[in-house]
Amino acid sequence: MFFILSKTISFLLMPATLIGLVWLTFFIFRKWRYRKYLAILGFALFVIFTNDFLANSFLKAWQTEPANLEKIKSQKFNYGVLLTGMTNTLKEPKDRVYFNQNADRLLQAIMLHQQGIIDTLYISGGGATALRKDLQEARVLSNYLESIQFPMDKVIIEDQSRNTVESARFASDYIGSQTEILLITGASHMPRATGCFNKVGFNVQSYSTVFLTTDELISPSMFLPSYEALMKWHILFKEWMGYSAYWLAGYL
Repeated sequence: MFFILSKTISFLLMPATLIGLVWLTFFIFRKWRYRKYLAILGFALFVIFTNDFLANSFLKAWQTEPANLEKIKSQKFNYGVLLTGMTNTLKEPKDRVYFNQNADRLLQAIMLHQQGIIDTLYISGGGATALRKDLQEARVLSNYLESIQFPMDKVIIEDQSRNTVESARFASDYIGSQTEILLITGASHMPRATGCFNKVGFNVQSYSTVFLTTDELISPSMFLPSYEALMKWHILFKEWMGYSAYWLAGYL
């Protein structure tokens, strides 16, 4: 129930959904005396959520910064835990893997193994939708690694977890708590993921990937309406709500 509710509520409270609901209400309540305030609210939400300067600033403040690679190299880890969420498992035909922008997670994990920083790659992630339980992304990634001749004796697959909480719990059962791990996931997802893995007893060293923010100086283009800004706000709202829900449920 928690899984289904979290997915439903997060969709309803996304920036694009909020803008759409305000404007829909504006057109439905044509005789409401305060209807003009809906128009103002809809326009204000549009300006805020398409402003890349604001989106970039807030997302940078939330995400976990890149790890110090030289420090990581000096430590070495028995396990690198890679969280999924980087492929389109609904796309046909099934004779290849269709990656999305989160593929940086896998690319960085491969690099970490090739450089000897992690010994074993633990891939965690099963079905990530409320209605489909057969989308086992970890298996898809395992097939991909095998196709590029990655040493599969150094890969562990966990394909039952549906969210970050379950990933942490299954990892604790398999690897054992009180273990130091290198956690590999998106920079915006890392605060929530780190909290979940710390909660079950792991000593977590984070390795953030998939940075959607820029470090450039302020430019005029950052204040023009941008769909990239809307996407950043979408990711940020998802993580804010996910983190809050996990905290309230005692998962962090």
